[in-house]
This record gives sequence, structure tokens and C-alpha cells, in this order.
Amino acid sequence: MQYFVRTMEKHKDSAKAFSAEVPCAGLAAAQDKARQIVKDSPPAIMLQADACLRNRNIVRTKYRCWINERGEFQERVLV
Repeated sequence: MQYFVRTMEKHKDSAKAFSAEVPCAGLAAAQDKARQIVKDSPPAIMLQADACLRNRNIVRTKYRCWINERGEFQERVLV
């Protein structure tokens, strides 16, 4: 199993391209890194970061945080 963070822009006119994955030691570390990346980004980008788990060829998103159109930080734990 491998935990990692991936990011993308949430603009309506964005192609939703993911950046390079950031490997993490565990889920808690991935969630913290996702929060840090989103909070450090300019609000105008409306960045979204996902903390994910890869097990063989299956990727599951476990946590998601983003900056909404009002510039507010949002987060959601996914099952």
C-alpha cells in the first residue's frame, strides 16, 4: 500500500490536470500534507488536494480538501 497526495485546480474552465503525486508515510501524513498544500496556495487558484491510497492498481481517495469560489477552506473525509 502507498499513500500519496495529488492536486488539481477546481476552476470551471480548468482541465482538472493533476500535478505530480507527493508520496507520504501514512494517511495522517497525507491528510496533513493535503491541508498544507491547499492552505499555502493562492485562493484564486481554487486548488483541491486529495489524500489517496494505492493498493496494487486500485486508487482510493480517502480525504479531500479545497478552496471554494469564496476563498474558504473546505474539507471532507471520504469512505
